[in-house]
Amino acid sequence: MNSEGSRPVTQAFDLRELPRGGLLLVWGDFVAQIGVYPETIKDTMGMPSGVPRLYLVPERLFDVAQGISMAELEFPIYYNFFLKGQKTVVVCQRSRFRAIVGVLKESIFGPSSLNLERDYPSGHRLPEMRAEMAYFKEGPLTLRDLVDFRLFDEHGQVEVGDVRIRLAGADRYRFERLGREREVTFRTPPRPAPGSETAERFRPPFFGLTIIGSGHGFDPKQDTTGFVIWLNGRGVLVDPPVNTTRWLRNHGIDTRMISDLVLTHCHADHDSGTLQKILEEGRINLHTTRTVLESFLRKYRGLLGLTGQQMRLLFNFHPVRVGESVNIAGGSFFFRYNFHSIPTLGLEVSFQGKKLAYSGDTLYDAETLQRLHHDGMFSETRLHELLGFSWDADLIIHEAGIPPVHTPLSVLNALSDNIKERLYLNHLNASSIPEGSGLRLAPTGVDNTFVLDVPPPDLWLAQRMLDVLSGVELFQQMGIEKAAVFLRIAQLQQFQAGQMILHRGDPGDRFYLILSGEANVSRDGKVLSTLGRFDYFGEVALMLSQSRTADITACSRLHDAWPLMNDNPFLEKLSVMQKTSLIPLMKLRQIPPERPLFRQNDRVRCLYLLRDGRVRLEAEGSEPVRAGRGALVGRLRAHGERHAVSVVTETTTSAYVIAIADMEEFFLANPGTYVRFLAAVRSRPSEVT
Repeated sequence: MNSEGSRPVTQAFDLRELPRGGLLLVWGDFVAQIGVYPETIKDTMGMPSGVPRLYLVPERLFDVAQGISMAELEFPIYYNFFLKGQKTVVVCQRSRFRAIVGVLKESIFGPSSLNLERDYPSGHRLPEMRAEMAYFKEGPLTLRDLVDFRLFDEHGQVEVGDVRIRLAGADRYRFERLGREREVTFRTPPRPAPGSETAERFRPPFFGLTIIGSGHGFDPKQDTTGFVIWLNGRGVLVDPPVNTTRWLRNHGIDTRMISDLVLTHCHADHDSGTLQKILEEGRINLHTTRTVLESFLRKYRGLLGLTGQQMRLLFNFHPVRVGESVNIAGGSFFFRYNFHSIPTLGLEVSFQGKKLAYSGDTLYDAETLQRLHHDGMFSETRLHELLGFSWDADLIIHEAGIPPVHTPLSVLNALSDNIKERLYLNHLNASSIPEGSGLRLAPTGVDNTFVLDVPPPDLWLAQRMLDVLSGVELFQQMGIEKAAVFLRIAQLQQFQAGQMILHRGDPGDRFYLILSGEANVSRDGKVLSTLGRFDYFGEVALMLSQSRTADITACSRLHDAWPLMNDNPFLEKLSVMQKTSLIPLMKLRQIPPERPLFRQNDRVRCLYLLRDGRVRLEAEGSEPVRAGRGALVGRLRAHGERHAVSVVTETTTSAYVIAIADMEEFFLANPGTYVRFLAAVRSRPSEVT
């Protein structure tokens, strides 16, 4: 940044989009980044201008379309402070300051208070984790030592060196320098395509491991560390990198096989992809300690604009306790707290007589640990825990990051050849490994999946069938004895579009459950309804021994609501499965002109998706707002139990009505959609989406 105010600026003004998101602005010696997506430091490290010192945080802190932060400042701050010896300058609006500070304090310094009793069995001696975390800080380090915040004033401007930055509108910025001006508009990049699955589907092993990334936060050539543990055909994600779902699909992995996620700690290179996965289609089971979970909630609730309680509704939390075995997807998991700068977990997994050990981020150095024990930081119990890593495991994944926060390569190089045969490293790049050491970087990709040869469990096929059936509401309350009967009699049948499944008058000898696709219910050539995934039919004729009362035909997506949902800016972004599950909740109504859908202060009961006609939104003291085809009218009870406006039809109007309780159940099953709905509501007139 130039401080020579008298020298004219003659350098070119260059603006470029970064591959991972955000804009890089170079104006002579003035370098700034607008929008800080995860891992964008890997984009700028190889550029002539280098990693910026100045970051301008946009008006929105979170890209809801992609499910990732636009204020991921942690690694740029590390880079500038520890490698370049300078503060990072962060420019933001005053209203965003508190949320950004909350994220940085949580990720850099860890929780401000600790309650580890909940994370350990009763009677266990607790570690002095506050002292352990302080060991990694350079003296009494504070956020002020790392970051220089510059806030826009009441006039919407801020000065950095000889450059003045003015707010020129929503995510528009005017840069002024020595008599010259340039205006920049920041736009979030379009949501990437979900990725096409490869022609060859991946078949997971009974017990194994697929590495998604082996690198660290400063490695431009590698995805950050994360992997999938396979157990009887089910996957458990551990610290997934950003865009993991796209990676899985591109490698032929059906994401429906993965419903469990382990979060080891809340550094950006481990939790950015975790939040993204939570906000995607379907609910995830999140496994971690209460301490790590609460840190995660504090870190991201401000960015999302949600309360802690709302954040908790986005996933199913399964607390784990250190030193106690817990069953996840059929495997026995054992967790421990590591020696790291914030609370961090390592883990072991046992399944069918074999064991996998993962270090997690940790400083594993016996000499250092014993010295700190001698100095009084560690109790004898804690020292035993830290030195008790399972080097006897059949497969070992151990980190080897930058000391002293991570394990030195020299320590791992000194291990026996027998251990090195089962050991693979992560959290580093291959060029860092000494030649001839016998150490190896963990290979990535499905072709390099580690397979631990174990016998299949006795009931492996039944378990896989039950995994599928458990997603169907009809069977969720089914007892174990009924599930056993179902497994014995269930059969899979496939039908092409247009193929008749049942004829009216056929004997009622079977019950049908739709696992995918749609079917039309018709009588005398008239379509009565359309059924979708998880719907079922044929149960009445079967139970009463009657003939079929309607024709059932496999069909393509001909339901009238399909094109209508595509006319709504929020609903059009739903996946095929989500639209299919939403259609059965929608009931078509026709309303005459000048009839209220609801009045101001009425209790919230329904949402209305307008198919045709026009409605008028009225509120005291405001101009009427009109809405037509494709508008979703109404509010959620999360925004208030009563309506804030009145909505009246201006013409004869037909609309699909969705009971608010049904919509809330839909959002519970699709938490990312709920967050995007909240964002859509904020950007449009009251009670119109």
